[in-house]
Amino acid sequence: MIPPTRSRVGAIAAGTMISLTGCAPATLGVSPESVLATVIASIPSSTTTTTTRGPSSPRRRIPESPPPSAAASRILRTADSYVGVKYVWGGNTPKEGFDCSGFTKYVFAKYGITLPRTSREQVRAGRAVAADFGSLRPGDLMMFAEPGEAISHVAIYAGDGKIIHASSSNHGVDYTDLNSGGDWFVAYFVAARRIL
Repeated sequence: MIPPTRSRVGAIAAGTMISLTGCAPATLGVSPESVLATVIASIPSSTTTTTTRGPSSPRRRIPESPPPSAAASRILRTADSYVGVKYVWGGNTPKEGFDCSGFTKYVFAKYGITLPRTSREQVRAGRAVAADFGSLRPGDLMMFAEPGEAISHVAIYAGDGKIIHASSSNHGVDYTDLNSGGDWFVAYFVAARRIL
């Protein structure tokens, strides 16, 4: 069972700098309303959205994923075994900690798959998949970038709207459920790669 997310993009006080993903640049003075408006405007058309208003993020309905392949199941089990490893910018191992691309590189290397070191390089690995939740399969890499910026974060798609990644907002390796949070990731999902 995939544990629920332990962090959400919440209110960000003006003048406060918070790194939302760990690999992404800091954000200054972003209001929850502008994040929500950006998220709703940029949800792919194949994603059915059901919004339930309340104190938390809107509830989205990202399409269910097909079952993971045997190779994807192994990758996801290995990724899951590192939940709780601390976030360290530039980190490459469980002992020192991981950043986003160090984590993906390390997990795939366990199965003889060599990925480049950075998320900006990893966007060229494997083959392209439409940046659409309906096209994703468990084990795919998801890349994120803010408008006009280079790729700044990478995660492994765990299926059914969940990602596993090394992120400073999670304080390390953990899951984020994009159906009930992870607004930044939904808004700035720009590319996907199929490695397996």
